[in-house]
Amino acid sequence: MDLRQLRYFLGIVEHGSISRAAEALRVAQPALSLHLKRLEEDFGCQLVLRTARGVVPTESGRRLAQRAIGLIESMDSLRDDVRAVESVPSGPATVGIPTSLGPVLTVPLALAVRRAHPLIRLRVVEGLSGHMLEWVLSGQLDLALIFGAKDMGGLNTEFVAREQLHLVGPADDPLLRGRAAIPFAEALALPLILPGRPHGVREEVEHAALLARGSVNVAMEIDALEQIKALVAEGCGYTVLSERVARYGAAAERLTGLPIADPQIDRTILLAHAAGRPMPVAARAAHAILRGLLADLTRDGAWK
Repeated sequence: MDLRQLRYFLGIVEHGSISRAAEALRVAQPALSLHLKRLEEDFGCQLVLRTARGVVPTESGRRLAQRAIGLIESMDSLRDDVRAVESVPSGPATVGIPTSLGPVLTVPLALAVRRAHPLIRLRVVEGLSGHMLEWVLSGQLDLALIFGAKDMGGLNTEFVAREQLHLVGPADDPLLRGRAAIPFAEALALPLILPGRPHGVREEVEHAALLARGSVNVAMEIDALEQIKALVAEGCGYTVLSERVARYGAAAERLTGLPIADPQIDRTILLAHAAGRPMPVAARAAHAILRGLLADLTRDGAWK
């Protein structure tokens, strides 16, 4: 068994066909079949099944594919590390940014990486913060910004900032007018429009409610930030956001907010990457640039 056989095996699993894999890998189909046979002999078990719909991995094959991806990534990273001293950062780098942070980070990050390292193929993935944790652990992302979660197993994290959460409602809402803050118990009783689980804000609100022995009055679950703010602006309910997030977007001028108090709810922003998987050179270069942008935002008062 060698890395070439593992790469061939992953190609077969990815394409679901030996013939398509052979074409993509530019290997003769009989040679690819022979490599697969030798790999199965080495492991002493069947790794794929040939069906009418194509080639599918067995349970043993799925386990091998999962481990092979990490092994090949580690070897590729080792090759990058050895060459890094004499080479310019290049290749793919995938960064995850929660939707709520996208307006202040995605374009500046893309511009900075492009100017500093034009050979890096940057991919920025925006999505719900709760999914970023899963994507980093699964290897879909090299690094990501996440909101503080209770279980950080398998991650290396760096503190970025802490944000206080606000109750956000329509700009003309009399309930929020002329007040400095709103008690958490009062906010809980209001009809809230929140994202579904997993999501950083949802988890922070529910955790605080659990400690206060209360329950969250969720009127709607919407997994789209701008749509949540639009619904709140239309008077369909309230939501919980940081002040920074509330003031961005098309609906921002039609919203107002109050800090939540008794207790105050904060969320922590972290920069994370997988602990057991070294970052490639390109990802490390993007990581350094992102850290600089985050430091600038903190100094400028965008975060506390």
